[in-house]
Amino acid sequence: MSSAKNHLIIYLRNQSEKQDFKIKLKKEFVNFNDLKRFVNKHKNRSFVVVISNEISLESFPFIDQPQIVAVFDSNLNCLSSKESSINDFIQKAQEDYGKTAKRTCRSHLLTVIEKHWFLMGLLFVLYLAYLFPQVGKTGGYIRSEWTVKWTCIILVFFLSGLSVKSKDLFKEILNIRVHLFIQIFSFLIIPLVVYQIALLVVKTSFNKVFLISILIISSTSTTISSNVIMTKNASGNECAALLNAVLGNTLGIFISPILIYFLTKNSLFQLSSDLIQNDKKLDYFRIVKNLSLTVLIPLIVGQIIHSIWPKQIKFIREKFHFSKLNSFILLILVWSMFCDVVAAKIFEKITKKDFLFVSLIDAMIYNGFALIILFLARLPIKYWQYTKSDTIAIVFCGASKSLAMGISLMNAFYHNETLISLLSLPFIIYHIEQLIFGAIWATLLIKWNSNQQTSQDDQITDIPLNNQSHFTPIELES
Repeated sequence: MSSAKNHLIIYLRNQSEKQDFKIKLKKEFVNFNDLKRFVNKHKNRSFVVVISNEISLESFPFIDQPQIVAVFDSNLNCLSSKESSINDFIQKAQEDYGKTAKRTCRSHLLTVIEKHWFLMGLLFVLYLAYLFPQVGKTGGYIRSEWTVKWTCIILVFFLSGLSVKSKDLFKEILNIRVHLFIQIFSFLIIPLVVYQIALLVVKTSFNKVFLISILIISSTSTTISSNVIMTKNASGNECAALLNAVLGNTLGIFISPILIYFLTKNSLFQLSSDLIQNDKKLDYFRIVKNLSLTVLIPLIVGQIIHSIWPKQIKFIREKFHFSKLNSFILLILVWSMFCDVVAAKIFEKITKKDFLFVSLIDAMIYNGFALIILFLARLPIKYWQYTKSDTIAIVFCGASKSLAMGISLMNAFYHNETLISLLSLPFIIYHIEQLIFGAIWATLLIKWNSNQQTSQDDQITDIPLNNQSHFTPIELES
């Protein structure tokens, strides 16, 4: 008699019938002839046949077939068996199927969580802030203005300094065209265009504080982590993204305060005196000092440590997943900012119309500028058109804006906590949207990039075979 491990479970049913079993079926059949051919084809195997409840055992013509060791109905009740242990075999098959299903379900769940953990975490911290705003607000139970805001921003840029490979940056430094495009677009074109839009919107009933926040968003540098990750996911020039992330955040310390000052200097954007507690003059050195302490110095210290102990830092970076740790710290920062938003009852002070308008403007800024960058970078002009790999890096670095830098600038410019809470809301929305839209852009751009590579491969294989005699063996191999 055959060994149980050689049994294959097959199913015979009517044409229209379909049923799910808690066992793994090798094959399904809707007529006797197909089943017979399959059984005869595998003469070295034995079979357990499950037949539909609508098919009687008497009408099953292969009951005496030597390879068929047992027949079960759709409820897995044994109708005929040639082996005493066949019920144990079916029971074990059910248990194995259950374990496999659980593993598959758990595997899918873990994959979804691993892929979208940041967005899930974002929703969780926002809900947590909504429930317990007194914990993370400025002046709250944990004094978040020091324990969270300063500490988290310093940690974000310190970890970024540890993560950046100086060697890779030096190699990419000569790609000047890419760096100029990104920095000019980030610090000049976006702020000027957004300023013109703000001049049109300010004449409406839209909240001026949100307009100032949008101007601050446009003036900040690119992000230092998410744009690099998105570029990598889209098979773009990761080193170019990395270098411009560091370069942009360094330049932003000196350029962003000046941009914000001149963009908000217009009397149309003036706020009420009870919201502004700083002088009208730009205290540039104080702002640069604050940004240097929270951004530049941690970044430089991280780079120095990385250059002294590269192997040890690489091990620690991989062991503790710095990119995820960086994102986790950013979540804590968002939680604290949102605690301020909820504690100050900001949602009671804004209309649904303003909230929807902010969300729409943020989405338009990110996607609109990403499209413009893509169009400009790929203009078919000699000595101008960028490679697809560089274009992907430019798209993500040019359109992305740093939440950590934005919060630093808000705290450096203003001292009124209610005002900072209002200003932070559009920035939080922008950050959420750029992560969502960035993931969509990455999916589209990787297809766009791979299509080019495929078409190039096709062109290479189109060399006529009758020309082979004109080439040397080495040329043909190439």
